[in-house]
Amino acid sequence: MTARIARGPAAAALLLLLGAACAPADEPLPPDAAEARQAVRNGTPATEDSAVVGIAAGGEVGCTGVLIRPRVVLTAAHCLAGHGADTVLAGPSAAEGVHVGVARAWSSPDDRAGAAEHDIGLLLLREPLDAAPVPLRAQPLTDEDAGRSVRFVGFGREDPDERGDARRMQGTAILGELGALTFSLTPSPSSACSGDSGGPVLDVAGGGEALVGLISRGDEACAERASAVRVDAHLGGFIEPLLAAIEQTGGQAGAPCVEAGNCASGLCLSPEDAPSFPYCSRACGGPADCPASMRCEGGASGTAQCRYARPSPGAIGAPCERDEACEFGMCARFGGELDGEEGATCSALCFPEDPEPCPHGGVCSPAAGAARAHGCRYEAPAPPAAAGGCAVGRFPPGAGPGGRWLALVEAGALVLGLRALRRRAASRRGERRRRTG
Repeated sequence: MTARIARGPAAAALLLLLGAACAPADEPLPPDAAEARQAVRNGTPATEDSAVVGIAAGGEVGCTGVLIRPRVVLTAAHCLAGHGADTVLAGPSAAEGVHVGVARAWSSPDDRAGAAEHDIGLLLLREPLDAAPVPLRAQPLTDEDAGRSVRFVGFGREDPDERGDARRMQGTAILGELGALTFSLTPSPSSACSGDSGGPVLDVAGGGEALVGLISRGDEACAERASAVRVDAHLGGFIEPLLAAIEQTGGQAGAPCVEAGNCASGLCLSPEDAPSFPYCSRACGGPADCPASMRCEGGASGTAQCRYARPSPGAIGAPCERDEACEFGMCARFGGELDGEEGATCSALCFPEDPEPCPHGGVCSPAAGAARAHGCRYEAPAPPAAAGGCAVGRFPPGAGPGGRWLALVEAGALVLGLRALRRRAASRRGERRRRTG
């Protein structure tokens, strides 16, 4: 699954990662800001860097990543766009390595095409790698670090159209201009290019190496400069909250989860109406076995489980205060009697002229605020006949998922699909301008 975290919509969603190239094909970059196009130039084989992996789709490596936990890889966010990547390559080359499956992926919601400032993503692997993770630099970068020699590693190719056995290479460069979120690299003598995107920039001072950045983009010729995103600038808002969510254990029914190991019961559910917001559950035999905000109902296996009544947290119609609380990245107000005193609810961007504007449910309606255009407005189903079970009905503000959900949501989780929605919205606006121009 792919999700994004921090400001923006929802938690984990279906895995949407890189295609053959690192940049999305429908978001071309200007030459001076394009992802680097070739391999590590003036580099040497990196046979010892077992923590550096290739990010692969259908067995084809297109980007680079670095292991920071036995199952956690950091890479560039633009490597998580496009077609679905299913594995990482562990080893110095395809011929000498193995592919390990990707379970889920997240990217920063602040990432924008053509910019390096938030070009950072994280992958959770299906199994741990037999490699020592690279430590993150404990101290933030300062202006005093400018001019230092750093090492970088990647799976780039000399020819971006080349297919075949990508190899892990290394090179050295000078840490140049230091920005709040990025830094530049000057070849010394090596330079980074496209397949190296997401590769680690390592601080070689102090008797050991530590991760200071990830290769993002460079000049068209891959000869003069490259840009890297700072890891230290994304620790508190992106990396650490995700690591905490991935590594948590003992979660009770209703607590957010990433996988079954996060839950005391070993049961992590992804509700059909909000699959990006999985939560811990447990088997139940009646109302007393579930928290007050959940109900006891049968699952796909036929075993009764504690579940939130629809709309589930994050689903269209669920109460919200901000976009990041919603599956489709839209928290909207519609006004009228439908909302009553509940205020804003989760929605999804829609276009009334489409044959099926709200395939995920709701009615395409004008949302408050010109920037919101139209959104899918929730329509409550007819109430079911009275039956046994836990309390039904929508959870009130502050209840339902509880503070743990809100804490995780505020820490972040944004579905990468929001980028697709935004691109589609921009495309539709362009079509309208052409029709009316």
